Amino acid sequence: MARFLNDRKEITGKMPGSLIHLGLKRTEKTRLRMIRFSTDELIESEPGRLEDCLSSISENSVTWINIDGLNDEKMISELGELFNIHAILLEDMLDTGQRPKFAETDDLLVVILKVLNYDEKSKKLSSEQISMILDDSFLITLQEEEGTYFDHIRERIRKGNGRARRKKADYLTYLLLDTIVDNYLLNIEILGSIIEKTESRIFASKPQKGLMEEVYKHKTEINFLRKNIRPVKEIVHHLIENESGFIADDNLKYFRDLNDLVMQASETIEIYQMMLNDQLNIYHASLDSKANEIMKVLTIFSAFFIPLSFVAGVYGMNFDNLPELHFKYGYLYFWLVILTITLSLVFYFRKRRWF
Repeated sequence: MARFLNDRKEITGKMPGSLIHLGLKRTEKTRLRMIRFSTDELIESEPGRLEDCLSSISENSVTWINIDGLNDEKMISELGELFNIHAILLEDMLDTGQRPKFAETDDLLVVILKVLNYDEKSKKLSSEQISMILDDSFLITLQEEEGTYFDHIRERIRKGNGRARRKKADYLTYLLLDTIVDNYLLNIEILGSIIEKTESRIFASKPQKGLMEEVYKHKTEINFLRKNIRPVKEIVHHLIENESGFIADDNLKYFRDLNDLVMQASETIEIYQMMLNDQLNIYHASLDSKANEIMKVLTIFSAFFIPLSFVAGVYGMNFDNLPELHFKYGYLYFWLVILTITLSLVFYFRKRRWF
């Protein structure tokens, strides 16, 4: 399966809105969890069916329904029927290679985006798709697998700390989005630290084997980050500018702060992209410089041996009447000439600062 795009053979030729899960099967059984809370009450349960959640939805409280696992296409179809979600949106939620997106209907806001995870062993980033369906009194989240990303938010709701129990579903949406963006910054920090450490190795006197492959691998991971994070700017912008009333005016300041974090993440990615490009350029320039140094040394040696070879060649010819051939001190003079030529070249090269 291509890393930047899911295999779409199963859905090719199907009608738009066909509910087919595209991606890795991460759970054997879909898990349904629900939290209903207000200032005065908290109810947690794991309903057997989605239909059982409808009775818990009330204007005086917030109901958070979480679905772990996208394998049960029947449940996803039921989700669309119960909450009036268009099949096209459900299809996007089941496609785990879907580009992060924002959609709005008359009744709901839908946000689809990724949570990222850096594997220390493989040194690769992986992603998990998170979908959010927001109404005034409820929030539905769909995850590929059961994760711990939002456990601290559940704990805050249980303890009644902070604003979570006093606010509506839009604030809960902000808390989840804030957690995801913090996850982005954490992964950027991990990858950025690795990229910065690579820089010192590039300037080493002797190029290290496999260094270029590492830099190219870092570029791939940065591009993967960029692919999944860049569209989130659009999503947060739509949430801030949205005039449908799903986001309360007194909560807009939180989304604006979230927008600043997304901008920071996006700008940091661009900086590391430029750093990697610079590292590649410096690496190639360093190799070229070292090759030039080698060629310079070889050229200097050849410059010494060209006149010496000429002199030796002349007096090595087999002619009977060659001048000085039978001279008593000819061998001594030959070496004096060789030494004079060598010293003259050394003096000349030193004066020109060629070595």
